[in-house]
Amino acid sequence: MIMSTAIQYHEATKYHPETVGNHPGLDWAKMPVPFKVWDTEAAVALAPYLPFDPNPFTGEAAGPEAVISDGLGLVSRWIYHTCGITALVPQEPRPLFLRANPSAGGLYPAEIHLIAHGYAGLEDGLYGYDLQGHRLVPLWSGADIHAGLVEACYGNAAVAAAPLSLVVTGVFERSRWRYQERAYRRILLDAGHLIGNAGLAAHALGGRTHATTAFADEAIETVLRLDPDTEGALAVVSWSPGQGVSERPNWTALPSPTGPAQVDPPLLDALHRQSRLPRQRPALVARGETQELALEQRYGWSGGTALRAIAVPATSLAAPATGVAPALSGLAGDPLGLIRTRRSARSFTGKSCSLAQLAEVLLAAIDPVEAGLGRQPAFDRSQLMTFVAVNAVDGLAPGVYYLAPDTFALRLVRTVVQEQMQAGVRFLCLGQDLGGDAAFVVVHTADLAAAVRANGDRAYRLLHLDAGIIGQRLDLAAIGTGLGASGIGGFFDDHITDQLGVPREQAVVYLTCVGVPG
Repeated sequence: MIMSTAIQYHEATKYHPETVGNHPGLDWAKMPVPFKVWDTEAAVALAPYLPFDPNPFTGEAAGPEAVISDGLGLVSRWIYHTCGITALVPQEPRPLFLRANPSAGGLYPAEIHLIAHGYAGLEDGLYGYDLQGHRLVPLWSGADIHAGLVEACYGNAAVAAAPLSLVVTGVFERSRWRYQERAYRRILLDAGHLIGNAGLAAHALGGRTHATTAFADEAIETVLRLDPDTEGALAVVSWSPGQGVSERPNWTALPSPTGPAQVDPPLLDALHRQSRLPRQRPALVARGETQELALEQRYGWSGGTALRAIAVPATSLAAPATGVAPALSGLAGDPLGLIRTRRSARSFTGKSCSLAQLAEVLLAAIDPVEAGLGRQPAFDRSQLMTFVAVNAVDGLAPGVYYLAPDTFALRLVRTVVQEQMQAGVRFLCLGQDLGGDAAFVVVHTADLAAAVRANGDRAYRLLHLDAGIIGQRLDLAAIGTGLGASGIGGFFDDHITDQLGVPREQAVVYLTCVGVPG
């Protein structure tokens, strides 16, 4: 086996039926606060620019600022739809702030920092985000902050040209308190959800994003003044006006070294530390055969159900004979509204959904440009595979399918009697009824050894960030078609490959259950 800290971490943090109940219990007195608390009188107010009446932060009616579509108004809307508070649940010892981005256990380990450079209405510098007040907190002023970010990103031209950049970080202990060493998986998926929102919101607001994980960790920690023992930088998302092509050269991913296969606990810290990039830019790795092509050739999967023609009519950008483009539906029609109102499904009815619904949801997730969502962030999508476990979809036999990304066709892996399929998926999701009652479950996997050969131990970050981005689009697109969705980060890893017939070399990264909401 390849010497890799990422592979060792993945094996050590798998859930097994025999040991999943061995959690020592939660110390509620030590539950981390899921947001940073800022004490400042110099904050930049963003709340007045939200077009809500009444404004949930000020309690006042929407003022003239709420119609502004540039300057602070655009920053306010972009950040709010990326990770702002969308609801409040009263509880002790403090209320739970539900946000635009979903999070495992409501722990919200992902934070954002904003770097402004030549942007109207904001002084150049570094800002923290005050979640409770929807404010920007000035932390460090000056153009050298942006220069430091560009240097940390190895001179990435898209980052250099962007007037706004969000640096997404993970506060480790927020998730580790509950999920122990497996928390790193959850932190990365949660950060992916946030990045997915940032890309969708930027496109809806007339801009474009460039997301990258290609940065020197120590350099970016210096720019943000982070304590690397408690918080780590995970991605940079830069915003620019217009929908054009990003500046070149740029990189979304670069390879890190690989570490020893045997590491001492805590494994989370070991993997994050080992997957750091140095100050000198690593060389790009030449790409060989893509995983999806290798899988299809190895296992002889072919044919199947072509989904593109089924999904495109609902979100097509093509103008009819009248020359007037049709109104978009679903996620493409109202991404900001769906982000604001999204909630993870708590139960499904077990009823079937239509093949058109499945096709539209998968198209938004896998091919956002075709779905009318513009170019969306991705880091190294070629390493991530998609399987669909079908419980109840009209026109599809219950079973497991491989989604071929190029042809956008569902290729049958195996058929399963419906009752067995539902019972099996329920068990795989740690006994949760969400799995058994879902119409279908999207399973993201990767050949972890191949991913590590391509990107070193940093591959683990890329796989989970990409899966989180796709999972967020899945979630929102499902709601846009009248369905519900819930991401599942806890599952019996090895049993998924065995019971679903997914090739054993595939490591399971993320599950999303989609169905008719209860």
